[in-house]
Amino acid sequence: MIMKKIKNVIMIIIILICICDVSLAHGGNITGWKDKNSKNITEYNGKYYGYHKEDGVIHYHQVKWDEEKQKWTIILPAIYYDKNFNRIEKNHEESSNKIEVELVGTVDGDTAKFKMNGEQITVRFLGINTKETVDPEIGEEAWGKEASDFTKEKLENATKIELEFDSSTDEKDKYNRYLAWIWVDDELLQNSLVESGLAENYMLKNNYKYAGILQESEENAKNNKLGIWSDETNNIQNNENNTIEGNKTDIEDNNLLYMIISITIVLIISIFNITHNTKKRK
Repeated sequence: MIMKKIKNVIMIIIILICICDVSLAHGGNITGWKDKNSKNITEYNGKYYGYHKEDGVIHYHQVKWDEEKQKWTIILPAIYYDKNFNRIEKNHEESSNKIEVELVGTVDGDTAKFKMNGEQITVRFLGINTKETVDPEIGEEAWGKEASDFTKEKLENATKIELEFDSSTDEKDKYNRYLAWIWVDDELLQNSLVESGLAENYMLKNNYKYAGILQESEENAKNNKLGIWSDETNNIQNNENNTIEGNKTDIEDNNLLYMIISITIVLIISIFNITHNTKKRK
């Protein structure tokens, strides 16, 4: 009787581990990600592609080999490709409800104040970050003023400014600022900043409506060494980011391990309780 219960607990644990493995698969690793010569990585038109499953369906991503980390990494995680390496266009269910607003003033490159429905609000531009210009602790960073001037010029000379809220995130951040896409004369301001090398993608989740567009623009800005990605600033930026990215990678790679350890602890406790309760009944 005890062994039967223990077997049932073990089966449940195995199922949970499999579920965890599937749910974490899209967090960063593709099939064959540790092998530089993996047969699961395909070269097509000078680019490399790897695949994994999401909701039981295989899709491909563009990947590159990271020599330092010895792994294949996904370049544009929000962009999917089919088996013929054609881009899969995502259908966003939410309608594009834009709200026209009036500019009150700009704060810096990624924050501005608007009047929406008669109320003055502060808006933090969703999905991007520009260098600081007004932070008393950090001071003015390289390319911060350029980004701030760019945003100010775009907004002050706009004929029409619209906000678009993304259903995949909260309406406000912890500072009570609205989080929104900023449309200036039908152009996405976030994308204009990123493609010019004046902003980087920040807290940009793959399910955000314009994540793919911003990821492509940032990759192009990096390749062309524009703005914050230029040689003169890139060395400083890399030194700051290496530690952050390294820690982030460690966390991603160890998520499954932490989950397995937690489940193992639950297994041990469950087995102990089963045997303990059985002894008490005897």
